[in-house]
Parts: sequence; C-alpha cells; structure tokens
Amino acid sequence: MKTSELREPGSNALKIPAALIQIRLAASFLTVLPVSIESASEADVAASMAWFPLVGFAMGIVFALEDYALSFFFDGAVRAAIIVLSMAVLSGAIHLDGLADTADALGAGWDRVRALQILRDSRIGTFGAIALFLALALKLVALAGASGRPRIAALVLAPTLSRWALVAVSYKLEYLRDQGAGSAMLGNGSERNFTIASVIAIVAMLPLISFKIFIAYAVANGVTLAMRAFYSRWLGGVTGDLIGACGEIVEVLAIVVLAS
Repeated sequence: MKTSELREPGSNALKIPAALIQIRLAASFLTVLPVSIESASEADVAASMAWFPLVGFAMGIVFALEDYALSFFFDGAVRAAIIVLSMAVLSGAIHLDGLADTADALGAGWDRVRALQILRDSRIGTFGAIALFLALALKLVALAGASGRPRIAALVLAPTLSRWALVAVSYKLEYLRDQGAGSAMLGNGSERNFTIASVIAIVAMLPLISFKIFIAYAVANGVTLAMRAFYSRWLGGVTGDLIGACGEIVEVLAIVVLAS
C-alpha cells in the first residue's frame, strides 16, 4: 500500500497509509471537525474525493444515533428540527451555501459571465433565500413524519448519496476556477474516485436494502445526470457552489423519498 508522510511537531516522520490521509482530508473538506493534516500531497487531495460517500455515511450514522438519543426526550417533529440543524452545523452549511449561490446565479439566465460573477458573490439574494427555505422545510417536514426503518434509512443514506453526488456531478467536467481545492481534486484520478465512491454508496445501502432505497438511488442518479448535463450546457463546467448545490438537492430528495 502506498503511504504518505505526516510530521508531528517535535517527532520523527510517521508513515501513514495513503487511504487514511485521504479519508482525513475528505472529512476536513466536508465537516467542521478539527481534522489535522500537516502534510499531504496534491495527489492525496485529488484522491480524497473518492472517500466523500464514506464520510457521508459516517455522518449519517452520527445523525441516526443522535436521533435515537433524542427520542428519550422529544417527539419526532422536534427531533427532526434538531437533526436538520445538526446536518447544517456539522457540514458548516457549505452545501446550503452552494445551493443558495447557484439559485441566485440562475437569475442571470444564460449570461455566463454574469452567472459566474454571482457565484463568486458571498451575499444571498431572493432566489437563494427561497431555495434555502424550501430545502430546509422539505427535510424538516419529511423527517417529522417518518419513524422506524424509513427514518433510519433517510438519516443514514441521504448524507451518503449526497456526498456521492458531489463526486458524480463533477466527473470529467471542467472546473471553472483557476485556484482552490476543487481544481486539485478534479484535476487527477476522476475515474478512480468515481469508481470507489460508487462502490461505497452501493455497499452502504445493503444493511437497509428495500424497494424504496432502490427508488432513492435511482432518483439520485437521475438528478445528478440531469444536473451534469445542465451545468455543462449552462456554464461549460462546475464550481464548488454548483457541486454543493447538486449534493444538497440530492440529499433533500433522498430524505423525501426514504422518509415517506
């Protein structure tokens, strides 16, 4: 197995498996957890994208455990509100931000230059606010009405599918920024990343497998393919916001399907 080198302050170099470095990088990109990576190669950054669904699956397990713990104190609706808040907090709301920016950029229509300018703007406009409200409301309402196995499936698999969509929607598309983590991630190893991410997403569903889960996976694939085609036609590639928007939309739809 290939290894990457990390150096701890005041210690000798430690040999750590490359996959572990990449998983830690993926966790640092997708969560607000203080994951420390002192030395990682550009190849590790690119390869870390393969493990996005694994991080999403781990997040889903955390949400399911949190929901179980809260069940001793609150009813399903209150727990749903807390879980939706936890989803935003743990991810740093980065994909919600991408959804809002993408919705605002759609207001520019087919004006590519104007759309890219809006995507760079950190402010949220009317379309962005509406998109945020709908995304959060759909998650909350869907989870509030769910219980038992469907609720567990929604909490565990929606984050997994969402993070798989981040990999799939950007697969072999041009990254429209010259700098940033996205340019390093999408520059190399896209086929390897897509293959590993897809295998992880498929394996994740096996313990909870049901007909409804097949529907959720089909919806996730369909939406991701549609958004890939739209991004390619609209702007000729992707940015971090566009990738995040796809992940957020897939997460919302997966929750709605699985929790219904």
